[in-house]
Amino acid sequence: MAYNAVYSIAIRAPQQKVFDYVADVSRHGEWGSADDHMKASAEAPGTPTAGSRYKAEGMLNGKLNESVVTMTTLEPPKRLVLAAEDSNSIFIHEFLFSAAEGGTRVERHVTMSKGPFYFPIVLALFKGTVQKNYNGAMANLKTKMES
Repeated sequence: MAYNAVYSIAIRAPQQKVFDYVADVSRHGEWGSADDHMKASAEAPGTPTAGSRYKAEGMLNGKLNESVVTMTTLEPPKRLVLAAEDSNSIFIHEFLFSAAEGGTRVERHVTMSKGPFYFPIVLALFKGTVQKNYNGAMANLKTKMES
C-alpha cells in the first residue's frame, strides 16, 4: 500500500514569482504548516539547482524530525520535485505550476516512495490531520504570494 495525495490551489500572482518562491526551500518554513515548525537551510550557498540539498527539521508527532531535502528536478517555471528523506522514509513532493484564473495554479503531489509498511495505514487513520496540514500550507502559500 503506497501513499499518494494531491493538493491544489489557485494563486493570484505571476507563475515565475510563485515558482521562484517555492523553489527556495530555505523559505518553506514561512508557508508550511504551523504545526510542523519547519526550518531548512541549504548545504551549499547559491541559486537552487537540480541536486541542491537542504538540511531540514520540523516537528512530527511532537518530536523533532530531521531530514535531508534534495531538489531532484527543477524546470522553471513549471515543475519542481523534492525528495525529503528522514531516518525511516522518503516522501516525494512534486510541484506543478500552470497559468490559471489570471494567476497560477499550484498542484502539490505527495508520494511516499519508501517507508515502514504501516505508514500508509497511519496516514489513512490520520487523514484529516494530514489534509489539514497540507491544505493549510497551500493556503499559507497563497496568502504569502498574494500579499
